[in-house]
Amino acid sequence: MKKPLYQLTELDVARLEKHAAHDPRFQQMLDTLLERADIVQADAIKSNVVTMNSRVTLIDESSQDQTTWTVAYPGDANLEQGRLNVFSPVGIALLGTHRGERVDVLQPDGTKKRMKIADIVYQPEASGDYTR
Repeated sequence: MKKPLYQLTELDVARLEKHAAHDPRFQQMLDTLLERADIVQADAIKSNVVTMNSRVTLIDESSQDQTTWTVAYPGDANLEQGRLNVFSPVGIALLGTHRGERVDVLQPDGTKKRMKIADIVYQPEASGDYTR
Protein backbone atom coordinates (compact mmCIF):
# COMPACT_ATOMS: atom_id res chain seq x y z
CA MET A 1 0.00 0.00 0.00
CA LYS A 2 1.30 3.41 -0.95
CA LYS A 3 1.75 5.88 1.91
CA PRO A 4 -0.24 9.12 1.58
CA LEU A 5 1.31 12.31 0.29
CA TYR A 6 1.11 15.14 2.82
CA GLN A 7 0.64 18.73 1.75
CA LEU A 8 2.69 21.26 3.74
CA THR A 9 3.30 24.96 3.26
CA GLU A 10 6.78 26.31 2.57
CA LEU A 11 6.55 28.60 5.61
CA ASP A 12 5.49 25.76 7.93
CA VAL A 13 8.39 23.61 6.71
CA ALA A 14 10.91 26.43 7.19
CA ARG A 15 9.70 27.09 10.74
CA LEU A 16 9.57 23.40 11.61
CA GLU A 17 13.13 22.94 10.37
CA LYS A 18 14.29 25.69 12.76
CA HIS A 19 12.63 23.92 15.71
CA ALA A 20 13.89 20.50 14.65
CA ALA A 21 17.48 21.73 14.38
CA HIS A 22 17.59 21.89 18.20
CA ASP A 23 16.42 18.33 18.88
CA PRO A 24 17.50 15.18 16.99
CA ARG A 25 14.17 13.44 17.81
CA PHE A 26 12.25 16.30 16.20
CA GLN A 27 14.56 16.23 13.19
CA GLN A 28 13.92 12.52 12.66
CA MET A 29 10.15 13.00 12.94
CA LEU A 30 10.26 15.91 10.49
CA ASP A 31 12.49 14.03 8.03
CA THR A 32 10.02 11.13 7.98
CA LEU A 33 7.14 13.52 7.30
CA LEU A 34 9.05 15.39 4.59
CA GLU A 35 9.77 12.13 2.73
CA ARG A 36 6.08 12.08 1.78
CA ALA A 37 5.50 15.84 1.56
CA ASP A 38 4.22 17.97 -1.27
CA ILE A 39 5.51 21.42 -0.27
CA VAL A 40 3.41 24.28 -1.63
CA GLN A 41 3.08 28.01 -1.18
CA ALA A 42 0.63 29.04 1.54
CA ASP A 43 -1.94 30.43 -0.90
CA ALA A 44 -2.00 27.08 -2.77
CA ILE A 45 -2.77 24.86 0.23
CA LYS A 46 -6.17 23.17 0.16
CA SER A 47 -8.64 24.22 2.86
CA ASN A 48 -9.19 20.61 3.97
CA VAL A 49 -5.53 20.14 4.99
CA VAL A 50 -4.21 20.38 8.56
CA THR A 51 -1.50 23.05 8.68
CA MET A 52 0.31 24.68 11.59
CA ASN A 53 -2.09 26.54 13.89
CA SER A 54 -5.06 24.63 12.47
CA ARG A 55 -7.78 23.76 14.99
CA VAL A 56 -8.88 20.18 14.42
CA THR A 57 -11.65 18.01 15.86
CA LEU A 58 -10.79 14.31 16.14
CA ILE A 59 -12.97 11.30 16.86
CA ASP A 60 -11.50 8.27 18.60
CA GLU A 61 -12.81 5.41 16.47
CA SER A 62 -13.02 2.93 19.36
CA SER A 63 -14.69 5.14 21.99
CA GLN A 64 -16.28 7.80 19.71
CA ASP A 65 -14.87 10.48 22.07
CA GLN A 66 -14.26 13.84 20.39
CA THR A 67 -11.26 16.05 21.06
CA THR A 68 -10.35 19.41 19.57
CA TRP A 69 -6.71 20.53 19.34
CA THR A 70 -4.75 23.34 17.75
CA VAL A 71 -1.51 22.11 16.16
CA ALA A 72 1.16 24.41 17.65
CA TYR A 73 4.88 25.01 17.41
CA PRO A 74 6.78 23.70 20.47
CA GLY A 75 7.11 27.11 22.15
CA ASP A 76 3.37 27.79 21.76
CA ALA A 77 2.16 24.38 22.94
CA ASN A 78 -0.04 24.34 26.03
CA LEU A 79 -2.29 21.33 26.66
CA GLU A 80 -4.50 23.24 29.11
CA GLN A 81 -5.30 25.68 26.31
CA GLY A 82 -5.78 22.91 23.75
CA ARG A 83 -2.53 23.74 21.92
CA LEU A 84 -0.82 20.48 20.96
CA ASN A 85 2.92 20.34 20.23
CA VAL A 86 3.40 19.48 16.56
CA PHE A 87 6.25 17.17 17.59
CA SER A 88 3.98 15.10 19.85
CA PRO A 89 2.74 11.79 18.40
CA VAL A 90 -0.71 13.26 17.71
CA GLY A 91 0.63 16.55 16.34
CA ILE A 92 3.02 14.99 13.85
CA ALA A 93 0.37 12.45 12.80
CA LEU A 94 -2.06 15.28 11.99
CA LEU A 95 0.16 17.72 10.12
CA GLY A 96 -0.50 17.65 6.38
CA THR A 97 -3.45 15.25 6.58
CA HIS A 98 -6.94 15.90 5.23
CA ARG A 99 -10.40 16.25 6.78
CA GLY A 100 -12.02 12.81 6.88
CA GLU A 101 -8.68 10.98 6.94
CA ARG A 102 -7.88 8.44 9.61
CA VAL A 103 -4.59 8.56 11.50
CA ASP A 104 -2.92 6.07 13.80
CA VAL A 105 -1.60 7.78 16.91
CA LEU A 106 1.07 6.12 19.03
CA GLN A 107 0.05 6.10 22.70
CA PRO A 108 2.49 6.33 25.65
CA ASP A 109 2.06 2.60 26.32
CA GLY A 110 3.16 1.76 22.76
CA THR A 111 -0.30 0.91 21.41
CA LYS A 112 -1.88 2.72 18.48
CA LYS A 113 -5.16 4.59 18.61
CA ARG A 114 -7.10 5.14 15.37
CA MET A 115 -8.59 8.61 15.08
CA LYS A 116 -10.60 10.31 12.35
CA ILE A 117 -10.19 13.96 11.46
CA ALA A 118 -13.83 14.95 11.79
CA ASP A 119 -13.42 18.66 11.10
CA ILE A 120 -10.90 21.41 10.57
CA VAL A 121 -12.53 24.12 12.64
CA TYR A 122 -9.92 26.71 11.63
CA GLN A 123 -7.07 26.71 9.13
CA PRO A 124 -5.06 29.96 8.89
CA GLU A 125 -4.51 29.74 5.13
CA ALA A 126 -8.22 29.16 4.41
CA SER A 127 -8.86 32.36 6.38
CA GLY A 128 -6.35 34.32 4.31
CA ASP A 129 -3.66 34.32 7.01
CA TYR A 130 -0.54 33.13 5.21
CA THR A 131 2.00 34.13 7.86
CA ARG A 132 0.67 32.47 11.01
